[in-house]
Amino acid sequence: MIFQLACLWAVLLSNVTGVKGYHISHREECAPFDNGTIIIDSYQLYPENADFDLNQCLLYFGSLFNASVVVYDPYKAETVLTIEFPGVTRTRPFHVGGVAWDPYTNLISILVDSAVPHETPDHQISGDDYIVRYDPVKQELVWSLNITEVSQGLYGGQQDVEHDSRGHVYVLGSYPGTILRVEPDGSRIEPWYLPETIDHTYAGLTGLAAIGDILLVSNALNRTGSGEIYRFDLTADKGTPVLVPKTPANSSIESLDAIYLPPKYEGKVLLVSEHDRGVSVLRSADGKWEAAEYLGLIPNDPSLDSGSLNTATVEISGTVFAVIEWFTDPIVAGTSAGNRTEFPLVDITPDIEKLLATPQH
Repeated sequence: MIFQLACLWAVLLSNVTGVKGYHISHREECAPFDNGTIIIDSYQLYPENADFDLNQCLLYFGSLFNASVVVYDPYKAETVLTIEFPGVTRTRPFHVGGVAWDPYTNLISILVDSAVPHETPDHQISGDDYIVRYDPVKQELVWSLNITEVSQGLYGGQQDVEHDSRGHVYVLGSYPGTILRVEPDGSRIEPWYLPETIDHTYAGLTGLAAIGDILLVSNALNRTGSGEIYRFDLTADKGTPVLVPKTPANSSIESLDAIYLPPKYEGKVLLVSEHDRGVSVLRSADGKWEAAEYLGLIPNDPSLDSGSLNTATVEISGTVFAVIEWFTDPIVAGTSAGNRTEFPLVDITPDIEKLLATPQH
């Protein structure tokens, strides 16, 4: 299976060359989007993550269980494209979770990862993981790299991606918590941050968010007690985590997943998705993230079906939404996902604004 998959990727990419520089010459401004909570009508979508392409004004979902990417036009309320991968889409054990638009190149970074570390109690590391760069304008793959050739089966659970202004792509794995860095042309991927002890049974890093040369990373600390936020310097040859202290000091962040810096707040507001609880809101008044003020928690919408979890947040041209996922729906026979058709994006913008009105400590 691994050899067959590698051959499929080789065929798929045989006519694609590495791109050293995608230069943005012009970008249209997306129209304001203030529709409030919306329902995405997409059978078996099950979105683990989402990002908004400010160049084409389209929303990209990582369709977890189908291992595909669903491209959605929020202004027309319709799916415009589904990106599928030969030998991967609707094929166990593959997932597609992390998906992110790169504001420096207009490319899309996609994580194709093995489900095994996420679904086994001791986070067994098996199966292949890939990082893929996709050109949404040409609708073609730019390059793909096999992450497992670097991790050697010692660590995994790939969950999130980010970018820097020099063209690098950063890949986060949760077990035990690693960050890999990819060269801009896709020529090489190598460890950028590894913990001192490599123990894949431990749940560590969960999400990435970048502003300028600052990379923020959430750490679940093996899901025991309160999680933490760390800061990294993207200009460094290797990553060194620096704790971002919170005030009040006893503020708690639990059941962490993705983190997000909504563009409308210019890197000064961090949203932390917490599966069972909702979205925690942190603020750095100067945007340097040497310290953070914990403003409070936006609880999950109690009107949603039982089993709903918040896995990520995303801004669509001025409105911030909580991405809602269901992990426990029964799998439809002969498919890779449940039978759910409607997936809400919950407008949490008014709640964020209320918390931001809180006086600074």
